[in-house]
Amino acid sequence: MSRADVSTHLFGKIYLLGTGLMGGSLALDLKERGLVEKVVGSDMEPQRSDHALAIGILDEVQPMLPEVVQSCDLVILAVPALSLREVLKGGFQKDTLVTDVGSVKGDAVKGYREAVQAGRGYRYVPGHPIAGDEKSGPDAARRGLFDGARVILTPVDASDEDISAVTRMWEGVGARVMIMDPDEHDQVFAWVSHMPHMAAYAIVDSVLTRDPGLVDLSGGGLRDYTRIAASSPRMWADIAVANRKELLAATKGLQNAVQGIVSALEEGDRDRLESIFERIALVRRSRI
Repeated sequence: MSRADVSTHLFGKIYLLGTGLMGGSLALDLKERGLVEKVVGSDMEPQRSDHALAIGILDEVQPMLPEVVQSCDLVILAVPALSLREVLKGGFQKDTLVTDVGSVKGDAVKGYREAVQAGRGYRYVPGHPIAGDEKSGPDAARRGLFDGARVILTPVDASDEDISAVTRMWEGVGARVMIMDPDEHDQVFAWVSHMPHMAAYAIVDSVLTRDPGLVDLSGGGLRDYTRIAASSPRMWADIAVANRKELLAATKGLQNAVQGIVSALEEGDRDRLESIFERIALVRRSRI
């Protein structure tokens, strides 16, 4: 029996589209903690659906047809950012409660708005769990991924009841929920998440361009960048394009910071370099 008694179920049946690290981990926890009775769903990569069923992420593989979705209490979308917008744009029955785990919210909300304007509106509470690692696919899913993690919700038209339902779902798997405006969310995470990933790709690419064999000689610093750069290429390409306006601003900020170091190096200005490094080091010592 799961940790919680059946009386604590938040949802009878949910539909999960996307059975990778995020969606799969959430499904495993929801079932483990007795928050849902049954998880049906599918993956945009069909071969993953059967594997997700075999390893316990899904209880049943079902296509995302209106009659299937209509029988569910909640739809969770765990697909790449550009696909997410298209799925949301397609719309659902008006009484369907939908949430997602995407890391770009403005583009997702645009998809929802397009559905509403086309008369295909539904109940939508956008979400973004701040969790995960470089692994992907159903085999990457694991219980406890969201325990202690922060989850950002960016509701636009949702009722208090729907926001509460999605909040309780995340709190039920151990997460801490906060509410943000979708545009503010994308501005913030362009700087603290999306741009650092672009930087990791650029750093590793620069080393590979110089000599791929140098990676074998790297210490912990470069290995950390290679770990980040090993994240799903499809997922991060989608994120970059979906949040390109804010990400461009953040990457230009990165360019300016790198140029400051380059200028100090060109001038051989040791004191200036130490001052830059000390200012940055203080952030880690005092805030992280």
